[in-house]
Amino acid sequence: MIDCHCHLLFGIDDGPETLEGAVVMARILAGHGFSEVYCTPHCISGLYENTPAIVRDRVARLQQALDLAEIPLRLWPGMEYYLDSRFFEELPDLQPLGQSRLLLVEAPNWAGCDLIVENIRQIVASGYVPLIAHPERCNLIVAPEPDEGLWARARRWFGGGVSKPPSDLLSQLQGLGCLFQGNLGSFAGRYGKLVEKRAVALLEAGLYSCLGSDSHPLPGLEIMISDGIEKVSRLTPDHRQLLSAGRLFI
Repeated sequence: MIDCHCHLLFGIDDGPETLEGAVVMARILAGHGFSEVYCTPHCISGLYENTPAIVRDRVARLQQALDLAEIPLRLWPGMEYYLDSRFFEELPDLQPLGQSRLLLVEAPNWAGCDLIVENIRQIVASGYVPLIAHPERCNLIVAPEPDEGLWARARRWFGGGVSKPPSDLLSQLQGLGCLFQGNLGSFAGRYGKLVEKRAVALLEAGLYSCLGSDSHPLPGLEIMISDGIEKVSRLTPDHRQLLSAGRLFI
């Protein structure tokens, strides 16, 4: 399996503080069947001001430690970019996922839709494919209408034969060519019941191109990963492809 969203690098964001802590996390991921991990630390101006050079250096150092510990994980550099008003400052020095043109981005709940769309347009214009991290956690993208549940909306949008998509942020992002990544923790209930329901609805509606662990060094990490994988495997026969990023790296 391939983990396309993971805070595994040490000492540069809210991932593990030490190299030793990163090795512990890596052993957990490998134990659950992951063979490749895209290391995606936050890039947030004023908080986690990471650069591609910093990320690639940490990936190399951690890969060396994993090889010495005989942990069978192949690491790739990446970043999780925050789509705020200062995102433009990161252009054109961006770190995609490995050698791909995929750029992992997070849409802040407090940001306006216009700002998110403009950032996405800039990403596309720069030759990258935006991969939206955990849309199920973003109210701007998947907030349900007051009179119907998210499952009903998702079925109507994706499976109801509607010729014209709804005029909202999600349909705009799809129109711009965005792909979407779901969190295993969302399916495991790590972020609450509402997010879990959203994740299930979006999975069954076929929105996700891949799933990732979005792992942090938190208590219960092993349980979160195993519960997330188990629930996804029950929900869709496509789970192996989603967990191997099969719709992405082709």
